[in-house]
Amino acid sequence: MHRSAPARPSQQHARGRAWRGAIALASAAALTAGISLAGSAPPPARAAGTGQLQQQISSGAARVSTLQGQVAGASRRVGRLDSSIAVVSSQLAAIEARLAADRAALVSLRLQLGSARSRLAKLEAVQARDQQVLARQLVGAYEQGRPDVMTVVLEATGFNQLLNQLSFEQRVQRQDARIVHNVKDARAAVAAEAIRLGALSQRQQRLTAQIQLQDNRVTAVRMGLVRQRLAAAQVEAARQGALSSAQARVASLRVQLSSLQAAQAAAQRAAQPQAAAQQQAAAQQQAAAQQQAAGSSGSSSASSGSAAAGPPAGSTPAPTAPSSGGFTFPMPTADASPPSTWSEDQGVDISAPGGTPELAVCSGTVVLHGIGGFGPSAPVLHCDSPVDGYSYVYYGHAGPGNWVPIGTHVSQGQVISQVGYGIVGISTGPHLEIGFADSSGTPIGGGSASTMMSLLQSAYGG
Repeated sequence: MHRSAPARPSQQHARGRAWRGAIALASAAALTAGISLAGSAPPPARAAGTGQLQQQISSGAARVSTLQGQVAGASRRVGRLDSSIAVVSSQLAAIEARLAADRAALVSLRLQLGSARSRLAKLEAVQARDQQVLARQLVGAYEQGRPDVMTVVLEATGFNQLLNQLSFEQRVQRQDARIVHNVKDARAAVAAEAIRLGALSQRQQRLTAQIQLQDNRVTAVRMGLVRQRLAAAQVEAARQGALSSAQARVASLRVQLSSLQAAQAAAQRAAQPQAAAQQQAAAQQQAAAQQQAAGSSGSSSASSGSAAAGPPAGSTPAPTAPSSGGFTFPMPTADASPPSTWSEDQGVDISAPGGTPELAVCSGTVVLHGIGGFGPSAPVLHCDSPVDGYSYVYYGHAGPGNWVPIGTHVSQGQVISQVGYGIVGISTGPHLEIGFADSSGTPIGGGSASTMMSLLQSAYGG
């Protein structure tokens, strides 16, 4: 049997050199891959197997795609908010223009109020002067007496004296009539000016409240937009940061995979010229190196979180206005005498203790104080809306307590005076006579008293 000749020493040395060269080449490739991975983008990762790297790359790519969608959505929300801010800014500019006009109107209204108060003071002075003249005239007539026509005829010494005396008496009567007429005109003028002042005051209050409401709305809208825009920008920045981190992670994994594949290809090319035994040994060595690298390799993952905050939109309850309709009983029912004791006069008499608050039966303006026979503090109220066809209500025998200035606009049910203590005006004791009056504060009387009685009974029972 023929036996093959043993290998020569030179051939053995050659095969040994080839084997050692293949091992050195594989080691160098693995070392190069490790160096390349160490210098890649964060987070750092050691060499891993091809399948594991491909799985990580696939997972990272899916996360990148998700984050790209989230970034796009956040960007669209920011864009929509920017558009909304532009629209709302133009609306706010229009509101601010209206507010500027309202403020200018408020300044003008305050000037009108000052003028109205000045005119009211002058009219009140004229009314007081005319009332003093009338009072002096009445006192003089009472103290000196005024002769009648028969007395003048009998005491006359001649026809000329008779004519002069009669002419003098007629002039005195006309003068008295003018004084009474002037007093009524002055009181009516005071009432009209007080109504105008009350309306201006009410308009000033409404305009001031409207300006404050608009200011609050503008501030709330602005603050809401700023908070929403800031929150959307934070969400977009967080999503963008997470996307950048995920993209860097995928890029690092792809570098690792490329390096590992290059090292494996180089090792295979170096082992191809060798004999089958050498190829098998090299393959075993490479497999062992791969297993060793796979066992020592690790992976790190980057995750990012984001939080979105959505601020609640602020609200301002819209203010409500008091009702001016209906009819309110003029004092607390617990303090008033029962309806069976009420009596009709020019108005309706209701007994009550002195100091009992007197309430506005309607919303309106206090236009006068003082009514002949009812005391100097008796107020006259002009209603915003007529009550059964009557616009003015007087409160007879009122005391000076809870006194409301002329020209003050009051709400329905607001305290405007009180029942006087003792005897106020022509009375027998503390009570309220309430009824309808004309623009000069003179009680109308007649059928208006029964109308007031019906209103009071209905309000008392309600």
